[in-house]
Amino acid sequence: MAAGVPESFWIPGDVVDFGDDPWRALAYAYSCRPAARVNVSALPEAMHHELAWWLHSLHVGGERVNSHVLASWVKIADGVSADPGRPARSFVDLSVVEWMAAARTSFYGRHGRLPGVTFEQNYRATIARLHAAVAHCYDTGEWWRADLWDPRRDPRIPRREHEALGNARLNFERVAQPWLADAIKWYFAVSLETGNLVWSSLPSALTYLGSYLSEFLVASGIDTPALVADPEVGLRTVALAFLGDLRQRRSRRGRPLTATSVGLIQSGVSSFYAFMADHRVEAARALGEPRWAELSDAHARLWRAGEYLRRDRPRTGGDYIDPAALSRIVEHLDILALAKDQTKSVMVDGVPTQIAGMGDPQAMRAFLLEVFTGRRINEILLADFQPLAALPGVDPDQPRGEGAFVARFRYRQTKIDGAPDTILVEQEVVNVIAEQQAWLVDHLAATNPGTPPTPRYLFVAWQSNRRGAQPYSSNTLRGLLAALVAELQIRDAQGRLVDFQRTHRMRHSKATELLNSGVPLHVVQRYMGHLSPEMTMHYAATLAKAHEAEFLRFKKLGRDGRDVGLDPSDVYELVQLGRHTDRILPNGACLLPPLKRCDRGNACLTCDHFATDGRYLDELETQLTETEALIARRQAQHLGRTGKEMGEGNVWLDQRLAEHCSLTAIVAALRADDRDGHAVRGAGVAGRASQPVELDAARHRHRDPR
Repeated sequence: MAAGVPESFWIPGDVVDFGDDPWRALAYAYSCRPAARVNVSALPEAMHHELAWWLHSLHVGGERVNSHVLASWVKIADGVSADPGRPARSFVDLSVVEWMAAARTSFYGRHGRLPGVTFEQNYRATIARLHAAVAHCYDTGEWWRADLWDPRRDPRIPRREHEALGNARLNFERVAQPWLADAIKWYFAVSLETGNLVWSSLPSALTYLGSYLSEFLVASGIDTPALVADPEVGLRTVALAFLGDLRQRRSRRGRPLTATSVGLIQSGVSSFYAFMADHRVEAARALGEPRWAELSDAHARLWRAGEYLRRDRPRTGGDYIDPAALSRIVEHLDILALAKDQTKSVMVDGVPTQIAGMGDPQAMRAFLLEVFTGRRINEILLADFQPLAALPGVDPDQPRGEGAFVARFRYRQTKIDGAPDTILVEQEVVNVIAEQQAWLVDHLAATNPGTPPTPRYLFVAWQSNRRGAQPYSSNTLRGLLAALVAELQIRDAQGRLVDFQRTHRMRHSKATELLNSGVPLHVVQRYMGHLSPEMTMHYAATLAKAHEAEFLRFKKLGRDGRDVGLDPSDVYELVQLGRHTDRILPNGACLLPPLKRCDRGNACLTCDHFATDGRYLDELETQLTETEALIARRQAQHLGRTGKEMGEGNVWLDQRLAEHCSLTAIVAALRADDRDGHAVRGAGVAGRASQPVELDAARHRHRDPR
């Protein structure tokens, strides 16, 4: 244990003064009292070394400790080590439960009463951390047999690089049945080593097995791995009884478990028993529990397909944040960064309201990046401190137009192995990242005077992370966003508060924005990091609902600017627009029936199937201006090269004049439309008789380039 601990961390003399270096940075700072001075003179030598080693490990991990509680524990350890009835020479000679009993005895001896809840919580947290760390250090056996798993302390636990650890510990003491606890450990260990499970999925899996299943077995009087004496007769009865128990269960909030929760528990328990049934012989040998060999093939199928509660939510647009709600969230996002003693005046339901700041500038910038890029939240929070790379041939100091790509952003691909992990980003993304980098450098310099560390992540956890080695928690971010939405009373289209517990909301919103802007499906697929277009089409379902609602609201215009004499719902059903996102164009939509193929290339403006609406007026006006300039420029070039004007019969000119004619008619019709709304779509038909006259007039206007 002494190996690897610097000399500065070996406790000199009899006192550890948390007001001096190097221990100063390890103590939580309290304004009401200075850091404690811990007298270690009476500690046994082993405890003395264990304490020094633990304090050094806290320093390396950037963690802190309550110095006053630690001082009390040293006094308690002094008394326990001197007690002839139960002497302890090491912190692991007693269990955490036994240490807490000693702490209560010491408290009662000093105060004549038992301690309160705060004492129990603070003292247990400190001794549990110390005990687990020392136990892991001494443990030379199989890592998975430990009752407490902590990947921050035990490097033998398999986990993916840069994986978010969440709570970072698994406590198997909560499982009532020893045979079940050992089996869960073995199942988790094998699954981690083979990659079938990842660390971040284990806490919920332990809840399914160690809480719901374990409690059901206790209540039912079942204490055998096979669950029944004869699996062929009574196993389904037990499985259905467990399902009935789940449907009667209530969550911590007192509400019945949702169908989604019940379905997830079923899947977790089913996967566990299928694994144990497939490996029954190996399990019996590895666990020293021969009863696991009694499992049969029937245990691999506890429920039939129709007996699993549906886990998929109906798609009602809940995964998509409409632009109005998202705009209001972003507008007041600075509340997250405001200091807690500052307020911002906003209108809430028409009433001026002062909202206090939340003191978390990291949350503001992380959510902005999520909005701008559409990445999964952990892909943002696990990004490297330096996530940007320059684009070849792009001068970073040269100003570029709005919306132009200026850098490549590398995010942390956390879900799909082999999927893309970079995207091109605009200047606004670069600015947010630069601002966060500057803030983080200052933050680490303030918490590490003298030698600030090089941060590993762009966003870092606030607690127990003085050296910036742990990433920011997605749960923390979602909690702050939920609090902000509640303060502002921002509601979705169904009148409900915007829910940020759905982790893919911003991905749905970004994908919908891209598809709605006419970006080709394969480009959206690459941008979203999907391996197949089918994955991207899941987001198109949200797009279809948004399109349908807007499509049915307004009149339809064809390529000649005339109204279409069809009911909006008939047109929508005719072309099945919601299923054909590739028919959405940058300046309108293609309403070619889905069974037909387009043979016109990109000559949409001269096609009867082209349609547009008022939302694209700016784009169409720009296109009209550019078309006129293009025609004039080409006519001048033709005249200069040949000495002749580019006249009728020129293939290129005929096509451009036809496009100009269509653009002129559409722009005029949209300008004349004084009805509100800009979501007009429809099919372009009819009006062909008037086109030759209009085309002749257009040719006449552009005959002289001057």
